[in-house]
Amino acid sequence: MIDASVTITTAAGERTVALGTYLDAATEEAAHRDAHSWIKELRHAKVDGRGFRQRFTVRGDSLWWFTELYLHKERALVDIYRTIGATRALVASEKPSRLEVASGSPVVRHVAPLVAKTSGVTTASAVAEREWNGRLRRLQWRARMLVLAAWAARLRAGAAAGSESPTVAAFIHRAFWRSGGEDGSAESYIGPVLRALEDRCGAESMQYVGIGPPVNFRARQWSRPFESSNDDKVVPIERYAPWRLLRDSREVWRNRSTNFRAVCDSEDLRSAAVIAGIDCWPIVREQLAGVVYLQWPWSARAMDEAAAALDTLQPPSVVTYAEAGGWGRALILESRRRGIPSAGLQHGFIYRQWLNYRHEPDEIGHAGRGDSGFPAPTVTLLFDEYAARHLREHGRLPPASLKVTGSPRLDMMIGRLAQLTPDDLARARSETGARDEDMIVLVTTKEKEARHLLAGLVAAAESIPGVRLVIKAHPAETPSAYGRVAGHQGVTVLPGDTPLAPLLAVSRAVVTVNSTVALDAGVAGIPALVIGLPNNLSPFVDAGALAGADTNGEIAGQLRRLLYDEGFRSQLAAARREFLGAHAMNSDGNAAAQSAEAVLELTPNKSRTTS
Repeated sequence: MIDASVTITTAAGERTVALGTYLDAATEEAAHRDAHSWIKELRHAKVDGRGFRQRFTVRGDSLWWFTELYLHKERALVDIYRTIGATRALVASEKPSRLEVASGSPVVRHVAPLVAKTSGVTTASAVAEREWNGRLRRLQWRARMLVLAAWAARLRAGAAAGSESPTVAAFIHRAFWRSGGEDGSAESYIGPVLRALEDRCGAESMQYVGIGPPVNFRARQWSRPFESSNDDKVVPIERYAPWRLLRDSREVWRNRSTNFRAVCDSEDLRSAAVIAGIDCWPIVREQLAGVVYLQWPWSARAMDEAAAALDTLQPPSVVTYAEAGGWGRALILESRRRGIPSAGLQHGFIYRQWLNYRHEPDEIGHAGRGDSGFPAPTVTLLFDEYAARHLREHGRLPPASLKVTGSPRLDMMIGRLAQLTPDDLARARSETGARDEDMIVLVTTKEKEARHLLAGLVAAAESIPGVRLVIKAHPAETPSAYGRVAGHQGVTVLPGDTPLAPLLAVSRAVVTVNSTVALDAGVAGIPALVIGLPNNLSPFVDAGALAGADTNGEIAGQLRRLLYDEGFRSQLAAARREFLGAHAMNSDGNAAAQSAEAVLELTPNKSRTTS
């Protein structure tokens, strides 16, 4: 989605239009595909005479694995392609004689005028060189502040941790550990698996290593690095890695200016910045600056911290649920370097447009001295065959490294649904603010992903009498993120830690953009509407398992059908059963135990206890 407006002059006069309305589904899909291809090709660009992947390394391993993550996460490349596609469509449709960007991001303000010029449209350039330079200075200042925060984290971490060897070292994000929890079940994403591991090998055989801050990223304050954690169950990674052990990451930080000059002087990178005939160098240069100043020092530090923790604990195996992200890749690299087997646990839907899980054949293999290829876990434990097929075909991971063990969180939810009492349902309805006669529509989505759709969804719900829209905040966000719609009379916003099962039980339907709750609800027989298409749930909509709405204008009609049309609901249910069954998307209650057993198979010589 493009949040920008442009003023155009046509034969009919001057008017301001929303650029995003010219971005159709096919162009949106192509933008993601082309951005992925652009990012992936960058690994071949020559820098100082060597390929990008070979040129920048830490202990022989390529920093490319972190470079692509940054470029994908920042989304500047996909926004370039979106802007090119939308502007070309606008020019073809409106035939303006003049175009000027009234509001929008620097990407839009740089790209749209250049695209219009290629068609002979008069434009006004909106992004001066001094603005780009100012943005670069702010990025460099932010990098320095992050280094200071890393130093402050050593101050608050406390004494170095002990050196006893656990059976399994579990690396988890502290922001998703419920404070005061007595065992692994306190972890929000993979708690059932951790609890099952404790049942099998004993709580004393598990060591939880906490990474990241203790508060989710949408609720942090600048002072957070100086605050301490009071949860003794999870040992902060900083306790294993005092400043003196961060030698390689300090070297990467010292070389930041040299590295930035190297990428800026690369003719290949400069040529790559000409995208679809549009010179996007200021944008690409800023992205490369983010890679060099922000991503690489952080990534190298994550590698140093993982190395220090592993050297102290010397675990027979490690487990994490963030294996494809920056921290997970750092951990897997260091585990592989030490010959420690690793398990990655699927904890959410593996999106088809998620670059983290898309790899080219040459990325998997060795590439020079010390580079052992993509840092894939020894085994990746998956919810279903749908995810396994994606990682085989698009992730290029060895089939033997993929194991379907089921979704522990789905098992837990189905189990809780079966245990709910009438009093539980009454409390859930009361918590939502719904009247007895109201139909509840549960919304589970990241506010950031649904921001441009929430107003339309609220309006659609308000147009249907007797509908209460209940938004369950995402675990990585707080209810305040949804403040723009929270004041509406028919809307309730609940915290992210509100129990899901009771809410589902009292809901007539679920609405989402990309949440796996839509699939979990389907297993429980509750239909879902996917808005903001195309997105990562598009294959399920195409298969008829989920209802879909491409635009804001379609939401009301589809929501009304989902709530009132029993034939439509039955049609969805039949397609959903067929799709879920074909891809083993079901609940048998054994996922946590099967996952725990698969982890312990990595360490067959360690003694285990039985529950």
